[in-house]
Amino acid sequence: MSFKENKEERPIAFKLFVFFIVIYLLTASGLNFYHIDASELHIEVTRSLIERFDLSVPETVGMRGADGRYYSWLGIGSALLAVPFYIIGKLIGSPEIGVSIMNQIVGAATVALIFLFSVSLSYSKRTSVLIAVFYGLATMAWPYAKQPFDNVVETFFVLLSVYQVYLYTMHKKKRYLLLSAISLGVAFITRMTSILVILSLIIMMIMYYLRHPDSKTSMRMISRDFLLFSLAFLPFIGLTLWYNHYRFSSIFETGYSLRAAHTGIDFFTGTSLLTGLSGFLISPGKGFFYYSPVAILFFFGIKSFFKRHLKLALCFILIILSYLLFLSKNIYWHGDWAWGPRYLLVITPFLIIPFAELLESEIWLKNRFPRMIVYLIVAVSLIIQLGAICVDFNKYFITLRFMEKIKFTEVQADGVQPLFEPPIETYFNWHESPILAQFRFIHDIAREMKNYRYSKLPDNTTLENKFRADPVLNVFDFWWIYHYFVNGSYSGFIVALLLLLIAIYYASRLRKLSR
Repeated sequence: MSFKENKEERPIAFKLFVFFIVIYLLTASGLNFYHIDASELHIEVTRSLIERFDLSVPETVGMRGADGRYYSWLGIGSALLAVPFYIIGKLIGSPEIGVSIMNQIVGAATVALIFLFSVSLSYSKRTSVLIAVFYGLATMAWPYAKQPFDNVVETFFVLLSVYQVYLYTMHKKKRYLLLSAISLGVAFITRMTSILVILSLIIMMIMYYLRHPDSKTSMRMISRDFLLFSLAFLPFIGLTLWYNHYRFSSIFETGYSLRAAHTGIDFFTGTSLLTGLSGFLISPGKGFFYYSPVAILFFFGIKSFFKRHLKLALCFILIILSYLLFLSKNIYWHGDWAWGPRYLLVITPFLIIPFAELLESEIWLKNRFPRMIVYLIVAVSLIIQLGAICVDFNKYFITLRFMEKIKFTEVQADGVQPLFEPPIETYFNWHESPILAQFRFIHDIAREMKNYRYSKLPDNTTLENKFRADPVLNVFDFWWIYHYFVNGSYSGFIVALLLLLIAIYYASRLRKLSR
């Protein structure tokens, strides 16, 4: 991409970034950190780091470490990235609010990155904007931008790593290779599953150098680049090993095998590969394409994408297969409690980008029928995301457990937090589909919300009654609606209206710039 082209695309990328920050802020949830154990762990590690220069967490959320104190069993990446957000939040009186916007910003940055990636592949500005918008509004990316899981951070940095390697193969500048290694390093200390991407990156670089007529020169260049990449990635390995030892007195103990030892669970022999795969691909409860139908269009664009970008297409497919096959063997492949198959958010950009080929094909330009089919798929996908953002996903699991009295699988042990998961057959039962349940909840909330009155319950109230009275489960899942019901103030509606006007302005600017 030339300097002139860079100057033309950057304003569009920036406006996409701002537009999606505004959309994600407008549809943000209330404070749901303490409804999700993983997010609570991340914010408690950040709090400990800033307030006490320590890494321990309260006993009520952590796992007992080698020194008798309690620690997070998750990667340290999200907690470190949350530090500036925590500090800003503390200055305004609520660290939780500061940290809660991190995923909205990272999610919006992922949308802008998809646009830049698409443009660098020589697709038009209009096509690239459409691809980015499809990702940002018609996939699980939108619901996850308002939920405090670390999969959003993993997705951004994995995509950035692949993008930087691609730029390196195109422009042969070492800084791209270093940035790729650093990006993958951040993804790795956030979620260790991102190590699955390394093989795909190496194969892409090897294929690039195999074009060189001199095999000795090719091997020398491959070795040099692999060494450079490894040196940049090594500090993140070192940080992870140190963090493991600090918590559990072993550089190889991440916490998962210790948790398995305490509970008697073997995370990777507790389920068959076919169960996980069918769960990810076709189950009503966690089937990826039900939650992001627009990703189906990958199969209509991948053949042309393969012909045009062979190395990159192989990289994308390897990443998709690596995550699918590895995670399908995990006993908790579903990633609950969560909306949809959250572990697969990371592969979503690699399914969306090849769709650009279809948008620039002759079939698309000359035939109305394919366009109508695509618009229908996008519309269905958008409706599913709107359903997802309107009601907190915890309502589904709480309804199953406390209202429908479905017996959850319970795993408890000394020194670790208990696990409560729906029975496996729930995921394969259409009657228990979270997507269908979500629209039932929307209907019920719309009918009953006018009668809801918030009141703070005494501490000795039963858990079931607390859930029944919680505004998160009784009103639509937007912060400005919570603000009205909890505080009786209309100020949130005014802020929401201003955000909506800003979003409309940036949407019109994007429409004009992308022509």
